[in-house]
Amino acid sequence: MRRETLTAIVGVAVLALGISGYIAADIADRVPGFLTTAEVPSPADPPELPADSGQSLATFSTPEGEPVLSSDVAQLWASVAQSAEEGQWRAWGNVIDARSGEVLLDASASQAHTPASTTKVLTAFAALKTLDPASTLTTSVQVSGSELFLSSEGDFLLGAGTSDPDDVNGRAGLADLAEEAAAALVNAGTTNVTLNWADSPFDGPDRLEAWTAQDVQGYVGAVGAMAIDAGRTAPSVYTFVDDPESTVAAVFAQRLQERGIAVTLGGASSGLEGAETIATIQSAPLGEQIRWMLYNSDNTLAEQLGRLSAKARGVETSFPGAVSVIRQTLEESGVPTSGLSLGDCSGLSSDDRIAPQTLVGAINVSLASTGPLADLPRSLPWAGLNGTMERRMTGGGAYANAQAKTGTLGAVSSLAGIVQTSTGRILVYAIGSENVPDDGGALTRPVLDAFVTGLADL
Repeated sequence: MRRETLTAIVGVAVLALGISGYIAADIADRVPGFLTTAEVPSPADPPELPADSGQSLATFSTPEGEPVLSSDVAQLWASVAQSAEEGQWRAWGNVIDARSGEVLLDASASQAHTPASTTKVLTAFAALKTLDPASTLTTSVQVSGSELFLSSEGDFLLGAGTSDPDDVNGRAGLADLAEEAAAALVNAGTTNVTLNWADSPFDGPDRLEAWTAQDVQGYVGAVGAMAIDAGRTAPSVYTFVDDPESTVAAVFAQRLQERGIAVTLGGASSGLEGAETIATIQSAPLGEQIRWMLYNSDNTLAEQLGRLSAKARGVETSFPGAVSVIRQTLEESGVPTSGLSLGDCSGLSSDDRIAPQTLVGAINVSLASTGPLADLPRSLPWAGLNGTMERRMTGGGAYANAQAKTGTLGAVSSLAGIVQTSTGRILVYAIGSENVPDDGGALTRPVLDAFVTGLADL
């Protein structure tokens, strides 16, 4: 269980509200409850495309188009293989025709490789299979006498201010929660309270030992009951609070005080006996949170979704429990998992291993799905338009056409997604580089992007 002194709690909360800045890092690539049975939403529409793009989202209603020849794909891959040989790094890849299932490229496709953040494709797959994407996460305040208890079903994208209906991050704002709670307290004649809060409901450590050994622990925050902006100390930075729950409590206390309620901070607890709920706020639907995680390649939210999936499956809510759900959901769907070995749900560890055919299989199953999984392909960032693909493939046939989850570690760069050919054929791909002598992303991204652009032009 995590604990902080009152001074540290308030200090971190002020820091979270007051600091602004941006730190770029290759490594980041840059429920009521989650068991409810709300209506499954249709996949969201693709982003508005530029008028001159000439592209639209590839779907199974698209005419079949001319089949792609494996020899043409092999010719494109020859350039990648040559670059790998000259640069003394290793290339791997798998490309299939989504409609026919024909394998168009098998470059170590059944062998496991370091996936980096393309791991998040599998995390999203498991979450969409396990959680209800239409459901929201409730953050609530309960009262018993002059004691308050702040808890959440796991919303890690709380906002410090008012709720923002147009954004996933901050959809549920603590200022609105405080407004509702303060009104109820004043109405009951209570203006002086002690605030306690829920501690992390999950099992095991917050940090993977491998992250510390590999010196990447700074790119991910702690999972837990609730957090503001995935636990960041300020917008768009890669520094995280140690105890996200106490930070939320400190900010909420400040919001109550702004509304005339005197607050003494207590500590983490399991709740209040006989308490009454006086205020609630709702997160963005889980389906939107999954998309936000993929667009932003958010490591912390990926780990949080993994723990929520483990909780929904009734397994240990630890790193091993969360990754076991990924394997289980893949195997239930007939996706090959040979060689799959994961220590986390974000792909931050360089010890993670995924075969390209597993990534391709997960995406292809999603394309054919009529259920929640159907939203996975549309939740991948679009080339040249948004997310971690905003500055990738900004020209040629892949622009506003290819979608992919990116992955970057020090010696690794990877892509997994879909692309539509010039005649309308849909191809699913997973490609990557590893053992790159220098900066894996900077050296091999252009090579991988050129290959996907070549697929689009077929």
